[in-house]
Amino acid sequence: TPTGGADLNKNNKFVIIGGDNRQIYMADYLENKGYEVSVYALPEEDRQNCRNIKKELESTRFVILPLPVTKDGRNIHSLTDKKVSVDEIVSILNADHIVFGGMLSNNMLTKINKKADKVYDYFKLEEVTVRNTVPTVQGILKVIFDNINYTVNSSKCAVLGYGRVASYAADVLASLGADVTVCVRKRSDIAKAEIRNLKGCFLNEFAKFANQFDIIINTVPYVLLDKENLINVKKDCIIIDVASAPYGVDFAAADSLGLNAILCPSLPGKVAPLTAGRIIADGILNIIEEESYG
Repeated sequence: TPTGGADLNKNNKFVIIGGDNRQIYMADYLENKGYEVSVYALPEEDRQNCRNIKKELESTRFVILPLPVTKDGRNIHSLTDKKVSVDEIVSILNADHIVFGGMLSNNMLTKINKKADKVYDYFKLEEVTVRNTVPTVQGILKVIFDNINYTVNSSKCAVLGYGRVASYAADVLASLGADVTVCVRKRSDIAKAEIRNLKGCFLNEFAKFANQFDIIINTVPYVLLDKENLINVKKDCIIIDVASAPYGVDFAAADSLGLNAILCPSLPGKVAPLTAGRIIADGILNIIEEESYG
């Protein structure tokens, strides 16, 4: 851990602005690794929140914004009632700052790039995405268990998409004894599913089979489950959408049909915030090491 002069002291300090329980655990994790950490717009817990964000940012190089950075397009996402605008934080940044944030819009990236030395979207880091697969699937299981009155074993499940989350979810459900069908666009993905003893179907044929499933999990950020498909879904089916915006379910149509469709964003932060916070922190520390910022 760097120590010494003023510049080196800056390299040993993080300011975490806003967020949820992931950022709280992230702060603990970084402190345990020997870094000085200040938090702003987060519950104090056992840590004193910084009172003057401008002064605090002047004494640090590394700034961590939450995931997502904002939910309303204006203010930093925070568990607290404190309203801190993105523009306010950007106005304080200077050419010494290395900024990390999650789900940064192009407009936000442009604004920060004009002020800071460098900005990174940790939501796009491969290592973060891969490691977040496990808590995401744990969250999917929790939603399933909270919403069914039967066993997953012998239930019929459809998983839409076959990326990291979808493939891991399919494997976990199959390991619990579920009858799993992977619904995809490419024939090669059906082949991949079949060699794992899973069934496969094409997404454009899903309506033909929709009435077979007790549980449907969507991971594709495109509206696949529109009214035409939802009409064929069983009334007691549970539909779980873990895709990013614009999501994969027409929720208005699902509601009008009396279906139980549940939007489940940011599952790692909800079901495993300690693990999720450490995953993000490790991703950030790896960037600092690889780019020799420390």
